[in-house]
Amino acid sequence: MKRIIAALSFFMVLPIVAADLQCKIENERIYCRYFLDRSDNQNGKEVEFRWISPGDSGDDRIRHFRIPPQHGSVYDYRFLPGRAKGVWHVKVIDLDTNESIETTFDINSTDDSMFEED
Repeated sequence: MKRIIAALSFFMVLPIVAADLQCKIENERIYCRYFLDRSDNQNGKEVEFRWISPGDSGDDRIRHFRIPPQHGSVYDYRFLPGRAKGVWHVKVIDLDTNESIETTFDINSTDDSMFEED
């Protein structure tokens, strides 16, 4: 009986952790993609991406996106050259529910050696 309760409680937690935010640096761009469960997106969603730089707030950015119904992701990107070095924070806010998710990434170099192939 304890195993059944433990298994059920695990499945009850899954919908809470359905959204995900991942950032990667590729081809002189920083891509951040917000994923959500398609079943949670029956009517479409409005989200806000907030890019928060480690230095000057003049490099911060806020953009709004509409995710069409039944779609499961949206992304935003920034060009790497000219970005401040340090730890960046990216936050995505679901404007319908006011829930948010955030992640960080580190820019420690903006020269071309970062993009050399092995």
